[in-house]
Amino acid sequence: MTIPCSSSETGGQASAWSSPDANNESLRCEPRRRLDGQSEIRVTRWIDERAQPWRETITAPEGQFLLAVALTPIRIRLLNGPALIFDGMMMSGMTYVCPPAQILHAEFTAAADFLHLDVSAEAICDPLAADSRLGVLDAAVLATVISRDALIDQLARALQMAREGADARYIETLARALVMRVIQIGRGRGRVSPLPKWRLKRVVDYVDAHFAEAISLNDMAAAAGLSRMHFAAQFRLATGSKPHDFILMHRIEAAKGLLLNTSNDLVDVGLTVGFQAQAHFSTVFKRFVGETPGRWRRARLA
Repeated sequence: MTIPCSSSETGGQASAWSSPDANNESLRCEPRRRLDGQSEIRVTRWIDERAQPWRETITAPEGQFLLAVALTPIRIRLLNGPALIFDGMMMSGMTYVCPPAQILHAEFTAAADFLHLDVSAEAICDPLAADSRLGVLDAAVLATVISRDALIDQLARALQMAREGADARYIETLARALVMRVIQIGRGRGRVSPLPKWRLKRVVDYVDAHFAEAISLNDMAAAAGLSRMHFAAQFRLATGSKPHDFILMHRIEAAKGLLLNTSNDLVDVGLTVGFQAQAHFSTVFKRFVGETPGRWRRARLA
């Protein structure tokens, strides 16, 4: 579904995530124009309903940042050439910011639903540079996955619900508020560095070995060789996930394997991967996957 944010025909470049299976639907608004006549923000909704694993090439338009906000939970792997950028569960409200002209390769495990904002470089860089406390801040601090943010999630869903005939100023206000929230988060990122890869590997290995047990923040920080205070922020920057969500993701991925390859009851599957009750297991599974474990199992085994 495509929701171009323009006053007439879409024009310009096509949606950054091109797919033959994607659905398209239009919505128009009147965003503020740059001096060259181009829209500062163009909003699109991108849906692909393939259930099996698949790959896609992602390209940010020339001179524009691409903000991709997940509308539903999905497991995704992002690479820039051979460099791994993100590998994990992207929850609704998580955002990937792709710098102008950057080409990425994305690997999906199931259907995808994203809100895209093509934002002019000026609209991103000018507010960053104007921050007197930081001086000129390199926009590269935004070029990563941003952890789930409740405000971004709400703004993205409000834009998703907008329909043909909605007030143009309302749509533009929502889009600009979302962009400014991303910039605000980026300002904070300029003061914190991501967890180094070698420390991150130690944490991932620890979680892989102990995810079915009780793991505390202190345990993960100790595996990284850092204090609890310094670890949490660096880990979130490196993975896009809170430490606790990272543990839950590993449990859910292990549960998927048991659901498909064994006939164990749901309660046994949940207990095996570290949940203390079936209700909690089902709640967390639906949060990460989008449906309950029983329904997910029936759909995959049908």
